[in-house]
Amino acid sequence: MRPRLVGQRIRLRYLAVALVVMALVVWASVSSSAAEGASASSVVISHDQGSWWPKVKFGAKDTTSFKDKQQQYESEEQRRLFELIGKTSTPSKGQTKFLTAVFDLLAAAKPRASKLDHYPSKERIYHARFDSTDDHQETFDENYLSRFLQLDSAQLTKMKQSHSMVVDKLPETAPSGLYNGDGIVYVGGGKFNWLTLLSIKALRDLGCQIPVEVLIPKTEEFESELCGTILPRYDARCIHMPSMLPATAREQFKFKGYQYKVLAILLSRFENVLLLDSDNFAVRDPSHLFTEEPFTSKGLIVWPDFWKRATSPAYYKIAGVEPSVEEIYPKYNELSGKYEYQAVPEGVDMLSDFPLHERKYAIPDPTSESGQLMISKKSHIKPLLLALYYNLYGPEYYYPLFSQGSDGEGDKETFLAATVVTRKPFYQVGKFLDALGFLDDGNFVGTGMGQHDPVSDYQYQRAQSDHQAEMMFVHANFPKLDPYMLRKERKYFDSNGQRVRLYGTGMKVRAGYDFELVQWNNMYQFLCEDKVKLQHYEFVERDKLCKEIGLHIQFLKASAHNLE
Repeated sequence: MRPRLVGQRIRLRYLAVALVVMALVVWASVSSSAAEGASASSVVISHDQGSWWPKVKFGAKDTTSFKDKQQQYESEEQRRLFELIGKTSTPSKGQTKFLTAVFDLLAAAKPRASKLDHYPSKERIYHARFDSTDDHQETFDENYLSRFLQLDSAQLTKMKQSHSMVVDKLPETAPSGLYNGDGIVYVGGGKFNWLTLLSIKALRDLGCQIPVEVLIPKTEEFESELCGTILPRYDARCIHMPSMLPATAREQFKFKGYQYKVLAILLSRFENVLLLDSDNFAVRDPSHLFTEEPFTSKGLIVWPDFWKRATSPAYYKIAGVEPSVEEIYPKYNELSGKYEYQAVPEGVDMLSDFPLHERKYAIPDPTSESGQLMISKKSHIKPLLLALYYNLYGPEYYYPLFSQGSDGEGDKETFLAATVVTRKPFYQVGKFLDALGFLDDGNFVGTGMGQHDPVSDYQYQRAQSDHQAEMMFVHANFPKLDPYMLRKERKYFDSNGQRVRLYGTGMKVRAGYDFELVQWNNMYQFLCEDKVKLQHYEFVERDKLCKEIGLHIQFLKASAHNLE
């Protein structure tokens, strides 16, 4: 054998041994790290022909679910509770991988800027009710809206960097099979468990058979009787938020308040979602909204609020969006309930004399009322995840940008803003909301908002119908339909001590039936006949409460002849 060949074989043997040793070292290192639970998940995001699927390498703590950590139970009742949570709220491996990658990205894209809270004076946006008939209102042009929230160059640069990072890396689509079907979603917990139950009962009484999921944000609010017995009778189930979230998400973020709505949508199993606030009541069956225009082509439906949009021009700089100075949107007319064509005005300075939110590529007027929202995760998963980002960093950054301290600051603008920025389609209901309430000594007392059917609104906008949309939802938000608090705060009494109908005498015309009487009958059924066990009423004297509910039902029946 030639010496050169012998030498080559020896070197190959040494190389093979070295590779084996290196493999053993790596294996030992990985095993040790996993055993200690110290390794963090590493995420590789792959883009393949528009699809997005995270390849996640889990450490020990990543594969430990919330329920696995419940090793000791304080009582048999607690054991049954966690068994119930396990049945209703166990995410699939695919869902956990997807959400882990999403939350890791959103954590990495945290804005590095200081809190956005600098205003040059105490002046704020006034209560800018949308009123197209008032020619003396301040024009919300770019220059005017730039007078309030101020960002320095460092804040603007850092906000741009983080926003660009998250928009560039968010997926266009969700993993195939992750979401399916149509569903209605609520956020429950605490007093909202009661309101959600009442709202679901209203849905089922209308003949709606769309399945329902209720997000319960905290373990102590996950009620066994409600989630295990009562809601299943109505084809509804509770979703335990801590169980559905990946471990890394629970460690990276503290979830609360306005963030729950977007999480309720994201964590639900449904592909097409109607989100309802717990104090929002359908007055007509909403089932057809899922199968007809505008939802089938637009993928996002929002409903109007009372206010003009006050979003800071700085937001558009951060998002890399430049509102046009050459193209404009149709002008919203809340009286006709339409978006009406308008020509680009000649000789007008678009920066100082024309509303910013009538310029194309800005977020259109009016603001959104988020007591109800429809979204398709098939077409709008990227806007949904961007809205999640806006809400995770909302209080310190994005809420001030969207509202600048004006009315209704919170999550309400995040869904439409994210959709506009990602250039996805959307539909704004044209029919203006109804202000619901009653007259007390000649003064109007507002108690709720009426929102309308987007299907008939769409037909009216396209001149396919001569009839404006009928009422679809009553957002009974102030006061809420909690009979104990209503009586305690005397909300259904006027200044003379007389009982009143909270929504006036016109609800039978608007809803097609005596909406208020139906809700009070349902209250009596749950609290007095079925005697449902709810934490919210645990320390309330039921007999006294039921007597009062009965008295108010008698009043509603006696006053039915006054309905229009």
